[in-house]
Amino acid sequence: MTTLIAKPEKTVSLSITAGSIVLSSLVLLTLLGVLAGLARLVLGLGATTGLNDGYSWGIWIGFDFVLIAFSGAGFTMAAIAHVLRLHRFEPAVRPAILAGLMGYTTVLVLLLLDLGRPDRFYHFLLYWNLHSPLFEISLCILFYSTVLAIETAPFLLERLKWPKLVRFLQKFMMVVAITGVTLSSLHQSTLGTLYLNMPHRLDPLWYSPALPLLFFVSSIMAGLSMAMLAYYVAASILGQKVKAEVLHGLAAGAAWVTLLYILLKLGEFAVAGELPALFSFDSMSQLMWLELGLGAVAPFLLWLIPAIRRHRMGQWLTPGLILFGVLFNRFSATLLAQTPPAGTPPYSAHILEWLSTLGIIAGAALAWYIAVRWLVIFEDTGKAGRHA
Repeated sequence: MTTLIAKPEKTVSLSITAGSIVLSSLVLLTLLGVLAGLARLVLGLGATTGLNDGYSWGIWIGFDFVLIAFSGAGFTMAAIAHVLRLHRFEPAVRPAILAGLMGYTTVLVLLLLDLGRPDRFYHFLLYWNLHSPLFEISLCILFYSTVLAIETAPFLLERLKWPKLVRFLQKFMMVVAITGVTLSSLHQSTLGTLYLNMPHRLDPLWYSPALPLLFFVSSIMAGLSMAMLAYYVAASILGQKVKAEVLHGLAAGAAWVTLLYILLKLGEFAVAGELPALFSFDSMSQLMWLELGLGAVAPFLLWLIPAIRRHRMGQWLTPGLILFGVLFNRFSATLLAQTPPAGTPPYSAHILEWLSTLGIIAGAALAWYIAVRWLVIFEDTGKAGRHA
């Protein structure tokens, strides 16, 4: 009997220790990120980044584009559960929308650091450039972040037990959800439009007139994958039972959208006459095989195997590989597959760029964790995190 009691206590102790280490690491990284961010704002871009005239985009923009795609979890789940009314996926909606809000908050902070004049961040609202894709992206990100804040408001209001205000907001949620899906669809695709301005800098394996469509489709498969992981982690944090039908449904959606993405990419290679370049196995083609093979083909094939599809490790591995593929795609288009002007010194991110980026992301992860613990995340049980 003594042995039986001792084992669970040891397990709990180890679990608490592991959780404490993760949380302590997030706090430490957040503090370092705050200090690095302040140093950038005080010292300027030249002293705190590795950017130059040939590389005006660094890891801040790379992570911005990655996080915007990952934050597609918010608009994909809003579209599935609220617009298409597939209510069986409701348990995964709130963790995904909350992840979307944290992701876009991170994007806005990173953009602030990347601006040469961060004190003029609001100028795009005063001086409209209707011919610039960046103008549309900036407006959509600002408005969609507001939509996400409205969508997450009931999580807090239910925790505060303000049912009348919750019911008032619920009357407009369908309109809010449709607005959010529209705004997110616009800027997810327009991010691809940015690269259409640089046909001589971006390697042909990545450059394509279909980039807006490819960016949009990849944001959906990334959003569904992120929604899976957010739901799984949130349920684990709150001790909720994970509903297998929710995970399997999201995994199926992510897999089929990934197949669509693969077919679009291969079709584009064929139409553009780039299949020989794909099979040349030089440095660029190897980069594409890594991105497309490991980040798209592999997770789709793994999902086709029932044993892996049902196994817990497979439920982590498949969305994780898809997210890796999207991350690699955004960084390839932004940095790795770019050819700078002749004589341009190579770009190497400054330590303050890394510290500020990792710190901001860690702060967002910490905020998401705290929100999951304290807000009402699962509507079916009405259970918040840990009550005071």
